[in-house]
Amino acid sequence: MQLYICDIKPFLDLKGLALITKERQKRIHRYLRIEDKARSLVAGLLLRRVCGITDDEQIVFGKNGKPYLRSNGGRSKQDKVYFNISHSGDYVILAIADREIGVDIEQIAPYSNAIAHRCFTPAEQEWLKQKGDDKSFFRLWTAKESVMKATGLGFALSPNSFCVLPLDSSVHYINKEGWRMEWFFHDGYIVCCCVKHY
Repeated sequence: MQLYICDIKPFLDLKGLALITKERQKRIHRYLRIEDKARSLVAGLLLRRVCGITDDEQIVFGKNGKPYLRSNGGRSKQDKVYFNISHSGDYVILAIADREIGVDIEQIAPYSNAIAHRCFTPAEQEWLKQKGDDKSFFRLWTAKESVMKATGLGFALSPNSFCVLPLDSSVHYINKEGWRMEWFFHDGYIVCCCVKHY
């Protein structure tokens, strides 16, 4: 697993737009806020720099819409390179691996009890009640998001339908598959990366 993180502030002028794929350029033009445009631009630039993506044909989508990088120069749909992107506030993060991967980054801020009640299992809610701090909420939240992204199901896998406790790198069996999670902190943000366990 490799992680690449980039601050969007140097890209608010949108320089480098010509270096990303045509489809991503179109998407950027549809955004209204300059920060959203910059996040998408940085994601495209990371994909180019790290994965060599210069053309939309290099990306293939799984049955639930999860993107993969075609290997072998795009000749085979079966050979895939796994990557995932997340963004929050000033940062975009790219994770790549040799297996299914999901990543989530969140800026640590005051959390909502209503969201915790709606998205966390009773055991997770009790754990959060004992901890009672924003960092703990976002450790749970990023774990949930990274798992949902790694499985390729997104919110089709309800966040309250699985438990990510204990919050460690042991194998967690979710949706009949084993997953490992790792957390990192960076400049007031928390990152959780989830990879499939073989």
